Formats: sequence, C-alpha cells, structure tokens
Amino acid sequence: MNIDSKTEWAVQEATIHHTPVLADAVSRLACVTPGETWVDCTLGFAGHAHRLLADGATLIGIDQDRDARQYATERLAPHSDRVQILAGNFRDLQTLLAEIDVSGVDGILADIGVSSYQLDQDERGFSFRRLGPVDMRMDRDRGETALDLIERLSKKELARILRKYGEEPFAHPIANAIHQWKDGGGALNTQTLADVIRSAIPKGVRVKLKHHPATRSFQALRIAVNEELAVLDGLLDAIPKLLNPGGRALIISFHSLEDRIVKRRFNEWAGRNVKPGPGGRTLPSPVRPTFELLTNRPIIASKDECQANPRARTAKLRCVKKLGLVA
Repeated sequence: MNIDSKTEWAVQEATIHHTPVLADAVSRLACVTPGETWVDCTLGFAGHAHRLLADGATLIGIDQDRDARQYATERLAPHSDRVQILAGNFRDLQTLLAEIDVSGVDGILADIGVSSYQLDQDERGFSFRRLGPVDMRMDRDRGETALDLIERLSKKELARILRKYGEEPFAHPIANAIHQWKDGGGALNTQTLADVIRSAIPKGVRVKLKHHPATRSFQALRIAVNEELAVLDGLLDAIPKLLNPGGRALIISFHSLEDRIVKRRFNEWAGRNVKPGPGGRTLPSPVRPTFELLTNRPIIASKDECQANPRARTAKLRCVKKLGLVA
C-alpha cells in the first residue's frame, strides 16, 4: 500500500479491532443471491463488503477516504474479479455509477458515521479526547475545516448550527465561548476547543451528563463541515432510481437526525403517512407504495454486541425492498 508508516500502523491497529456494526442483521436483511450487484456506499475497512462478497455478491465499493480505499483494495484482493472500488462521496452515487456504465443495482448499503479509525487519528480532528487540529473533514483533500467554518460564521450562525445539528440546549453560550477562543490568541486545537465548550455549560448540568460536554458540539461541527444531512438526502434521492425491482436498501445511522430522515423517506416510499395519526399510529398514504418496509422498527444491537463493539450502541438499521416484477 502506498501510505506512510504512521498511517499504515494506525490502519492496522484500527482494523484489528474493527468489527462492522450489526453485521449479522445486515447479512440477513440483504439476503444476497449469488451474482447480484451490490453497492457499499461507505466502504471503510470493508467489513460489510467482505460479508456481501462471501454471500456471493458482485461489489462496487465507494469511499472518500483514501486510506480506507487503499486498505480495502488490499483486503478484498482475493475477490478482485468481483470488486470495483471508487473514490467519491455517496451523495454522487448516480453519477459515480454512470461513469462505470452501471444504471441499476440489486442492493445498496450505507453505514453512515465516523469510523473508529478516523476517530483514532489525531490529525483528523474528530475527537475531543485527542490533541489535533480542528479539522473534521471526511475527505482531507477538499473543503473547509471545522476551524475555517468557525472563523467564517457569526456567533448567531454558529449557535444555529450547534442547535440544529447537535441539538445542543446551550448553543448560544457555547457559540460565544468558541468565538472568544478563536480570537483569544491561544492554541487552537481539539482539546482547547473541548475545554471552552465544557466551560460554557453550567456545572450543575455538566455533572449530570452521561456524555462528554463537548459531544453535541463536535457532532454539530462535523455534520456541518461534511454536509452530512445533505449528503444523506442525496443518497436517498438516488436509491429509487438505481435499485432494480426486488432490490434492497439498507442504511445504518448513528444519531437521531439521520434516523429521522431515513425513517421519513422509507415511510413515504412504502405509502405510509409520515405524520402520525391518533395514538401515534402511522396512517396509510394516498400515494401508491413503491417499496416494502422490511423493518417496521429499526434494528438495534444486542447487549452482547454493544459490549463487544461500543460503536454499535447508537446504531439503527432500516431496510426497504423495491416493489415490481423481478426479471
């Protein structure tokens, strides 16, 4: 692999402990028939991809992270006759597939979120527990960093992002603290940023939190930097156009903002009213369904899986199947 020794060591360390979340549930719901063409929109270290290939799929893997692509290429080498790996963002799924003359596929899988490897890389700036630059880009080759974003936004705009994407109740005092931090002349890194966010939250609230005080704010900045919700919308726009009849789409999300978007779209496709009726029931929609819901409720990890793989604790898997005559 053409990566430096530090990165190669980090990749090896991450992959030793890397286990794809909800792997058994994904395999069961994918229900791959040998010869089907599947797209793994978030290839990463190829954990899910490896299972799909083992079940007989032909695979198209997409990832915007060059380290992940390089590692996946090596890991999946024994199946190279059934694998294509593409550089890109899954918001451009339709374009990426058109470039390789693929107009329809039998399955689409997306495991959305930050990988353990990315969190463990100090220089990526995703983690408030590690000292690094305030970067947070999924694709380090393009786009503005989280620090660039902070420098550009007014206090009011920053507070709106923290509230919208992080559901942070103390968005305004945190935004004020972050502006003082960036203009204060001190070190601008992930740990000093986490410290100022922590200090902006009342002590009486901090001691009751079940998570680090900077969790919501770091999530909000990451989502904004990578336009994650818009990217997800782009994927959901493409799925009905690309799936063959009988094809399945599986999406794993890790926070409520993403899961609500996926749930709403899947319900729309299945002809269910997205507005709850009496007693919170989902009512039938007048729109003719084009998909079947295969998960009325999201699949979540068991206690055993959560203990073995803490990343699985917030994972939610939803699946739909496209209606129509299968050729």
